[in-house]
Amino acid sequence: MYLLKLSLRPWRMALWSQLFSSLAVGVLLLLVAFLFWMQQGLKTLITQMREEQVMTVYLDPSLDRESEEKLMGSVQALIGSDAPLEIQLMSAPRFIDRLKQTYPDLAREVEELSQDAPQIIPRYITISGILPHFAVEKIKELRGVESVESSKDRYHHIVGAFSVLRWIARVLIAGICFALITGLIHLSRMNAYLHGDALALLKLWGAGTQTLTYPGMISGALVGLIGGVLAASGWVTLGAWLSTHIRSISTLLSGMPHFAAHLAVLLLLLGLFVGALAGLFGTLFAPQLRGEKSI
Repeated sequence: MYLLKLSLRPWRMALWSQLFSSLAVGVLLLLVAFLFWMQQGLKTLITQMREEQVMTVYLDPSLDRESEEKLMGSVQALIGSDAPLEIQLMSAPRFIDRLKQTYPDLAREVEELSQDAPQIIPRYITISGILPHFAVEKIKELRGVESVESSKDRYHHIVGAFSVLRWIARVLIAGICFALITGLIHLSRMNAYLHGDALALLKLWGAGTQTLTYPGMISGALVGLIGGVLAASGWVTLGAWLSTHIRSISTLLSGMPHFAAHLAVLLLLLGLFVGALAGLFGTLFAPQLRGEKSI
């Protein structure tokens, strides 16, 4: 009970310092949560853009229907059926039906060229999904394939930019965490001076190092807990709006994850842990525990 009262001494003697420190902890933890959410979302987008692609396989105009079906079977066997894929054969009638939805006048003119339609309307196979890296070269070698186009390198520059953003987010997270722990350690050292006379007296009575660290740990944990509560409240309040706003900026960012409510609990626990850890280190290096005289 005495140790608990002793740990609350900084809150009685320097209340505003403890409150502003708790506010700073809350803001920094909230920034860490946002950066962590962003870099995890960018990781998902990078994986999708690297692995998912759309392939267009143009067929030889001289192929008959039976040869088209055999070629479709060869393409499916080459790619495999493990990955979720969407394979469609775009024949002349289907091509005209799709053209009617957007350009009805042009579709009507193409239909009038019934004799030359096989030469004018391209026949191709569209494949979308996660494809193996060798798919393009292997499909080009199939008999009846005229050419192959792929969107594999379409997002190459975007993937590079997103990868850089992920590294920047990681560096910022590490820097914020370092600044947070450093600031809390300095706060704990200041609190240790406020505990100084009581810690010196307890040491004379034979108290061990572990017992002497309890007031600083409890005081630091209280600062971290209040900061964690502020960060969790901020994330619950702003997280959903922020994630929705970012996902609506661009179609590329629409694949970012939705608001993660469990991060609020993690922020609360992280604030408590960081505060207690900083209180431990700040007290361990206090002059009273090292046998030095405070100035």
